[in-house]
Amino acid sequence: MILVLDQVGLELNGRSILKGVTLELALGQHLAIMGPNGAGKSSLLGLITGDLEVTSGCLTVFGKSPSAFQPLERAQRISALSQSSELRFPFTVEEVIGLGRYPFRAKAASTARIVREVMDALQLNGFAQRSMLSLSGGERQRVHLARAVAQIWSSPVPALLLLDEPFAALDIAHQVGVRRLLAQVLAAHPVSIVSVVHDLGQATQGYDQICLLTEQGDQLAFGAPSAVLTPNHLSELYGITISEMHYADGTPAGFGAAPAAP
Repeated sequence: MILVLDQVGLELNGRSILKGVTLELALGQHLAIMGPNGAGKSSLLGLITGDLEVTSGCLTVFGKSPSAFQPLERAQRISALSQSSELRFPFTVEEVIGLGRYPFRAKAASTARIVREVMDALQLNGFAQRSMLSLSGGERQRVHLARAVAQIWSSPVPALLLLDEPFAALDIAHQVGVRRLLAQVLAAHPVSIVSVVHDLGQATQGYDQICLLTEQGDQLAFGAPSAVLTPNHLSELYGITISEMHYADGTPAGFGAAPAAP
């Protein structure tokens, strides 16, 4: 297994953030972490990267604790896209994406090839020489995603890509493009992906496993989307009535929330 959590808990400043999180992720799988605001989803990613320390339980990445990795090895095998990635310098798009290759000290030709391939996949070629300061929020989001993907692109060993709200600020066309890119990454490279997501409408698309975290940081459910994403689970998770919607032919069309009673 690429990632194993066994009854993992986290406390920060005397406050319980996560409790009893147990899950496994195999090579080539995509795990979605879902839950209301404040459920500890970003903190869970922080535990996987080693930026935060597990308070209880056991967490291993590639068979060992994140804290056991040397910084260079960790950077070569674990790539992360944070919720907010701010750059206040006029780096070009191409330069920012190239930062993802810094841990490998590769030849310039190899770095240029990978940057080009990732830009192709995210349709960023036309932005290559533009300053990051000139881009819209959605455009910057795609560039930072490209940097994170470039970091694990063509990895010779199993790698892990962590994405905190990768679809934030993206229109529906670019959301489709990102989903296509992530599917391409999983098919062509020895990578597993963990994404924090909020979109229930597309929650069954492209994920192999789902982990639901409550507002108190407890794990409500973990497993295949068909078993985890049920109206009962989701209604309990968000505290409102959620029902499954279907197209006219009976095909599932996602979930909808009923208005709260006055």
